[in-house]
Amino acid sequence: MSKAQQQRNEQGAESSLIEAIRLIANNFDGQYHVTIGSDDGGKVIEIRVEMKDPSAPLAEEHPSFPIYSIHGLAGRHVIFKVPVGQRKKNQKI
Repeated sequence: MSKAQQQRNEQGAESSLIEAIRLIANNFDGQYHVTIGSDDGGKVIEIRVEMKDPSAPLAEEHPSFPIYSIHGLAGRHVIFKVPVGQRKKNQKI
């Protein structure tokens, strides 16, 4: 990836991060954490949503979560369903 492409990717990830936070904050009253991560495909927006039962469907426990609006945003987004109290990536179990 060229330096120019990398800069565009980083700027796109930052604006997508802001949009994701706005969408979630305006539509969802549960506990969540949004951050920029990376993997082999480059930058990715990581959204961690606290759930009583992480194996249950997200819409079942949190029907107000704007999952379809988030999928409409530019860039890559990953939604993690995590146990209550574990929404931040580096928290110990």
